[in-house]
Order: sequence, then structure tokens, then C-alpha cells
Amino acid sequence: MRYMGSETYCRDIETAIRQTMDFHKYYGKKVLITGASGLIGSFITECFLYANENFDARIIVYAAGRSKDRLGIRFGKGYRERKGSFQFIESDITVLDIRQDFDYIIHAAGYGHPEAFRKMPAEVLISHVVGTQKILETARFNPNCRVLYISSGEVQEQVEHLTFRACYPVGKKAAETLCISYSEEYKTDVVIVRPGHTFGPNVTMHDNRAATQFILSAAKGVDIKMYSTGEQIRTFSYVADCVSGILTALTRGAGKKVYGVSSGEKCSVREFAEKCAAAGKCRVEMCIPDNVKKLETSPIKDQIISNDALRELGWQAAYPLDDGIRNSIQIIKMIEDKEKIS
Repeated sequence: MRYMGSETYCRDIETAIRQTMDFHKYYGKKVLITGASGLIGSFITECFLYANENFDARIIVYAAGRSKDRLGIRFGKGYRERKGSFQFIESDITVLDIRQDFDYIIHAAGYGHPEAFRKMPAEVLISHVVGTQKILETARFNPNCRVLYISSGEVQEQVEHLTFRACYPVGKKAAETLCISYSEEYKTDVVIVRPGHTFGPNVTMHDNRAATQFILSAAKGVDIKMYSTGEQIRTFSYVADCVSGILTALTRGAGKKVYGVSSGEKCSVREFAEKCAAAGKCRVEMCIPDNVKKLETSPIKDQIISNDALRELGWQAAYPLDDGIRNSIQIIKMIEDKEKIS
């Protein structure tokens, strides 16, 4: 696993495990993680694998994703053979059909980047609704299973639904309603989380969200390109905090309840870019957006995610925004340096 070669990344994994309330409840359990090669899903997966290797947690991890090759690259092609408690499942979430008993299902799959919203909005919306239905069907016939659905802070905002860009928040909102509907009709045990803008070193290369591009540019030491004034206010979270919050909601959260997941720290998009530039010793360059950039711009002015309900469960964030940015850049640089040598 390429990221586990970084001491900083391993410390972040340890911190996420330590900050998770009742992490021991995962010991000896079967956990299915969809979207396991994505930013949040991969970090969750590695928390469980790290706990197995270092704390004898005996967690049986099923990592699901669209591409087994991508999963193999992300976690190491030989890892599955070396560790009997880790299995890959290759499947698009919309056709996933698993008849197995799981103790927990963490549903992190679904398109979440602006390029997908523009190029394939129908698939984006369908993946969130139909994919969630597939997960809920798996849990429906498994009464002891608890499901956690990773939604988005965008669902709490008012957006015009008669636009292609609405495919993401409307799809997420419909999936939340589906979770509640299954809970009412079939007594499926479901918890919903709404993360704020999450960033980290373990991003996928097709992720073209602004925060991701800021981090990657800063890690390379090249100027950060901004295609807006960046006045929108966002709550940001380092991936280690996001994951410890999600795992806490799964162990301690109430069924049918929604938990906002954020560090509680907010700033403008421009301020976030400037923090990245300072950490990467580069500068922010203002650019004129072309038509494509304009189409991919979020219509949401301010998006503030409260973590009050999560903190009531005993959870606390561990990473100030500057620390998360610095760690992300340091880890990405380390990986790139190692890969150049090899």
C-alpha cells in the first residue's frame, strides 16, 4: 500500500482510530466498504487494515469498487493473497449483488466530482439512487447489519432541480429519503452522514474538485489556478477527521438520524487556496474561466456543515486546517519522490 510507506500517513491513521468513539466495536466484524478506492473509502479501508496488523482487530474487510485493477493498485496487488481478512469485490454499485452476512456496510460509492456532473449527469443521479437501493437490499435480508450512508452537505442547500448540475445534490437527497423509507418499511438500521468539503493526500487522479486541485498543485510547487473569486464559504475537513467522525456515527449514532461531519473550521475557497499556496511555497493565480469551468462551478454560495450532533456523541476533530493541508502536501511529495526513484 503506497501510502502506508509514509510515517505521516500512518500517524494520521492511528489518530483517526484513536479519535473514533468505540472503535473496538469493529473488532471481529465483517465490514463491506463501497467506493473503497476513493478518498474517504480508501482511508476507512486502511484504518481497518492497520488495526488488523497492529492491534489484532480481526476485522474482515470487503473492499468494493468498479475496477479490481484500481483496487489492486490502491492497496497492493498481492495484499489480498497475503491477508485472508481482506477481499476485493469488483462491481459497479448499480449492479452490485452480494448475498452475504455483514455486520456493517459503509456506502461511500458514487460520482462526486464536477467533471462527472457535466459529462454524465444521468449516470451520476442513477448511481446514487440505484446504488443505495442495492446496498439497502443487501442489508434488508440481514437484520443484524447496520448501514452507514455517506451523503453530502449539498443536500441541505436549496438548488434548482431543473439543471444537470442538480444531479448530485438531488441524487444524494433522494438516496437519503430511500434510506429512511427502508428503515420505516423494512426496519433496516441506517445512519446518514453529510461530510463537508473533505481533502487529503489519497485523492484519485480523476477528482477535479477545487480543493483537490489546490492540494495537488501545492504539492508539485506549481501555481494554484483559481477560476473564480473564491468568495464562497465552506467547512473543510482533513480526511482523517472526516473518517473518525464517520466511524463514530456508525458505532454511536442513532438510527435514521443525520450527522454533519466537519472539523467545524470554515473559510472561503480563496483562503483555502492561499493556505495551500503558503504550504507549497507557490502562489495563487487568478484565471478567466472558460465555458467548461463555468458549467462545473457549484451554484452554492455558502455551505456550512455543523458537527454539533457528532460532538454530542463524544467525537472531536484532531486536525486544524493548516495541519491537514501540510500533512497532505508532505505525504504526496513523499510518494512522488519514492516513485521517481523506483
